[in-house]
Amino acid sequence: MLLFSQITKISRSCIAIFAVLFLSACQFQPLYGERTPGQGGGLEQVGVASVDSRVGQQVRNHLLFLLNGGFASSEKTHEARLRVSYNNILSASLPSVADSTAGTVTVNVSYDLVDLATNEIIASGSRDATASYDRTGQVLANNRATRDAENRAAKEAAEVLRLAIASHISKL
Repeated sequence: MLLFSQITKISRSCIAIFAVLFLSACQFQPLYGERTPGQGGGLEQVGVASVDSRVGQQVRNHLLFLLNGGFASSEKTHEARLRVSYNNILSASLPSVADSTAGTVTVNVSYDLVDLATNEIIASGSRDATASYDRTGQVLANNRATRDAENRAAKEAAEVLRLAIASHISKL
């Protein structure tokens, strides 16, 4: 019994030492710069130009929140100019079904990242996002399901767009 208690004390000590050494290597730091207002050089200095569609506005609003976390910065050094298009594809899962039973919304966002000091395009690209939804025999439920799928796809497109912009800004 005495030998067993000594072994468990030694194993507990080894686990404690290992945990301290392992956890001391862990550090928390922001992935793409500071998220506090007033700190320059980060994503909060990227503005987003106006868009002209409801889905485009969903992308823009979520992207603005992702870029500056809800803080308004008056000094913008760059601007993302977005062109948003979306497509709704209806499909039937069974050949015997007369109405479509599923749908897929695809949101495509093309962007130009512009340096506002020189008005030059420093980066451009395109990102896609999709969201699926189920259809029923109810018209209002189908309309709401389509709108929810558009919102989900727009949110996903904004998230991948933020990563692309962050990559371009980090290289400057």
